Amino acid sequence: MRVLVTGASGLIGRHTVEVLLREGHQVRTFQRSPLTRAADDRVDQTHAAGDRAVETAVESVVGNVRTDMASLCVAAQGCQAVVHLAGRGDVAESRRDPHGYAQLNANGTLNALEAARAAGAMFVLASSQRVYPLQARPCREDDRLAPDSPYGYTKWVAELWCRMASEQFGLTTRVLRFFSVYGPGQQANGGSGVVTIFARAALAGEPLLVQSAGQRDFTDARDVARGILLALHAPADCTHRVYNVATGLGTTFRALAEMVIATAGSRSSIQDTLQEPPGRDLVADVSRASTELGYTPCIPLRQGLEHYIQWLRQHDSA
Repeated sequence: MRVLVTGASGLIGRHTVEVLLREGHQVRTFQRSPLTRAADDRVDQTHAAGDRAVETAVESVVGNVRTDMASLCVAAQGCQAVVHLAGRGDVAESRRDPHGYAQLNANGTLNALEAARAAGAMFVLASSQRVYPLQARPCREDDRLAPDSPYGYTKWVAELWCRMASEQFGLTTRVLRFFSVYGPGQQANGGSGVVTIFARAALAGEPLLVQSAGQRDFTDARDVARGILLALHAPADCTHRVYNVATGLGTTFRALAEMVIATAGSRSSIQDTLQEPPGRDLVADVSRASTELGYTPCIPLRQGLEHYIQWLRQHDSA
């Protein structure tokens, strides 16, 4: 299968491209700058030769999903699937720039859907836990949606565009709602990405600030990439379907901080500056993805943190 991946240079995109190539798929990418795979971006430096092979195996197309509609349609031609990962995901930033988030996350998705429709390709959308309300019970795909930020609303609109494309044009669309993704390649982005914020503070010996008593479902990017692969392998049946892709396990921010400090061997302290009470959680019910896609999370949080902190050490010292 030839797959077009938008936003391939991001955290999830890099892991997705690797998984697709490993499974023998042909990959074409579409992002704002040429895709590079520098050896120092990898955890295991013995993979450097493999990374150079990735550079030559991937066809990279430069463009912006918000504005380069013609280029996006050309890039999608000959592809059997489009995996749409391009977007912005900082909740606080979205409150400062709702229009910019709408242009990229919502309108960019509509552009990508049009490119997939012109190519006759199935479509996989990266959506977010942030379409759900903060709640004490696990989030199910058929729950009432209630975003608490412009970011969440733009992802909800993107999901609606996908449903429209299936209902009006017979496009196969798969919406994957990701929960608190972390892993090698993640960089701090404003106030989002608590795993990298905590890990970098621990490695620097700085205090870890816990601002919420709630829980999150921290998901390794490698599990997310496998979820995308499974969605691509599902039948292209002209329907619209939504899946949570996560671990199904909640972890408090305090427990995460303790785990990060222990994994990093750090002497950092933990400072509680709680602004959010218990019960305001975002934890997934992954039973639908398990039943329909065969998805099972494989990477426990502690193992994923070890992998990521090792990458941070090597990356920051390079």
